[in-house]
Amino acid sequence: MRGDNARPLRPVSVVRRQARRRWLAVVCGVALLCGLPAVVGAWPVPASPLSAAALRARILRSAGAPYQGYVESSVDLDLPSLPDLADVSSLLDGVTDQYAWYRSPGQWRADVITAAGETDTYQTSFGSFQWDYASNLLTQIVGAQPVRLPRAADLLPPALAQRLLGFASSGTRFSRLPTQRIAGIDAAGLQLLPDDPTTTVGAVDIWANPASGLPVEVAVIGRGAAKPVLVTRFLELSESRPPLSVVTPDPAPGVGITATRLPDVSGILNRFAPPLPAEVAGLSQVAVPSGLTDVAAYGTGFSRFAVLPLPYRVGQSALSAAQSAGAGGISLSGGTGALIETPLLTVLLAQSQSGGPVYLLTGAVTPALLVRAGSDLLDEQAGS
Repeated sequence: MRGDNARPLRPVSVVRRQARRRWLAVVCGVALLCGLPAVVGAWPVPASPLSAAALRARILRSAGAPYQGYVESSVDLDLPSLPDLADVSSLLDGVTDQYAWYRSPGQWRADVITAAGETDTYQTSFGSFQWDYASNLLTQIVGAQPVRLPRAADLLPPALAQRLLGFASSGTRFSRLPTQRIAGIDAAGLQLLPDDPTTTVGAVDIWANPASGLPVEVAVIGRGAAKPVLVTRFLELSESRPPLSVVTPDPAPGVGITATRLPDVSGILNRFAPPLPAEVAGLSQVAVPSGLTDVAAYGTGFSRFAVLPLPYRVGQSALSAAQSAGAGGISLSGGTGALIETPLLTVLLAQSQSGGPVYLLTGAVTPALLVRAGSDLLDEQAGS
């Protein structure tokens, strides 16, 4: 018994000295693991002895090298919202997260992850496939894609770096950048500085594994800009070849399966406009996929731009949508146009005063170059 003034008894925990030591060790271990990423990130990164030319050559030789990992891409082009192009708009204005498994150019898979689910793209030896989580549908894409809209896989660092290096002209300057630790790799940096004043690209920064040459981060800076408008990097990376089963569609029970055949682009476009001229704005036409006589590219290096004639109704709809989205109206020689300017990409829709096709011109080039090219196209159309 206890008196009325006695304090209530409290439960007492008896912990031996050895147990306290063990728990202290556990707590310290957890704290160490939690702080390890910050500690590792603060370690100095050893510089790579590779020259700019050697690093460039090593990156180019890495084309087709296998890998698997998680990529985050951020693009800020500030494009106006256009109808029927929501997927492209979100890709070029926002953050895209995707897992990628790459065995070879003909065997790879990229899964775009969103809050609503995911969309998986497969490239296999027997065709392309796309699986959509929302519709639980696997679609086989039948036919070639000589002309297509941008897709998330185009932003994977290895693919984007190879494409941008391919644009470099003989006057492009290359220099080394400081090494950075990216996805656990001490990546060597390479900077490309285009020499053509008609491109909107100010610099391209590429970081790659100096041993394998595999690009792990790419940043594109607009001319005169202080920060990149496009950054894509691996957050996790393994340079091992993924199993064939991972890049092969294997639909589970209940998944719908269908096929879609791509339209004959050359058969559609070649009916709506005369053949495009061999030269516009003083720039020569360059090779395009076989049979696409009315899809053309002009110029070289980073100053290359594409020209595509649109059927009348599609073209009129695109013009109206661009103007409604705030595109600036301009006067062209022999016609009018709508101009969309972003920190990197420029788009011009041009049409003759007498009607006819609407020409879509686009590239990482200055508005002045596209306006001159659009005027040349309309003058050529009027004289044909």
